Amino acid sequence: MSSEENDDAEQTPDQVFLSAAAFELALAAIALFLGWALGPSARATVPEFNPDDIWPILNSIFLGCLAAGPILLGIEIIRRIPWESIRELERLTDEGMIKALLQLRPAELIMVSICAGIGEELLFRGWLMYWLADGIGLTGIAGPADAPLVLGIALVISSIVFGLFHPITKAYIVLAALMGLYFGGLVLYTGNLLVPIAAHATYDAVQLIMTARQEAREAARPA
Repeated sequence: MSSEENDDAEQTPDQVFLSAAAFELALAAIALFLGWALGPSARATVPEFNPDDIWPILNSIFLGCLAAGPILLGIEIIRRIPWESIRELERLTDEGMIKALLQLRPAELIMVSICAGIGEELLFRGWLMYWLADGIGLTGIAGPADAPLVLGIALVISSIVFGLFHPITKAYIVLAALMGLYFGGLVLYTGNLLVPIAAHATYDAVQLIMTARQEAREAARPA
């Protein structure tokens, strides 16, 4: 175990919660800054909040929660594949920050997951994907009629970057990239970034809470 992992393990639950939430929210701040400095705005596909009519917001969140279902099902199927790279993913619960996160309460895990959904979706789907699409369009490689192709290329590239942003194992990078494709597809299909934000947050929260409970059950078993 590295010294960095030892430091993570020695953090108090409050420190783990605050550092994880702060890191994810920092990604949101970076996305907003990049949108302001370079364009396009990371908020462009986030629906405006109207206190007189909150149903569009609630409907977006509901759709996002439902959209997490296929990913959760897919991960459960993948976990049953007898490959060593998949078994390696199962052992990640013993590693540094992940092990520390699993010590948090369910409500704290939900809050961290919401922060992750907001920060990572604003950065990778809200800003990076559309910034890449704008850049590809400016190269003259594709014309206005090829907008779906341009967005498709930007979706693939941003998803690969999203996978590389999670360099835990090679299999984890691939899975994260595939999830990036899914989340990006959601925003392209709905035109609403709140849908993948909710899907991302729901997926993370369910996975973290289920894994934490499983770890607690295994720790409680007599040796």
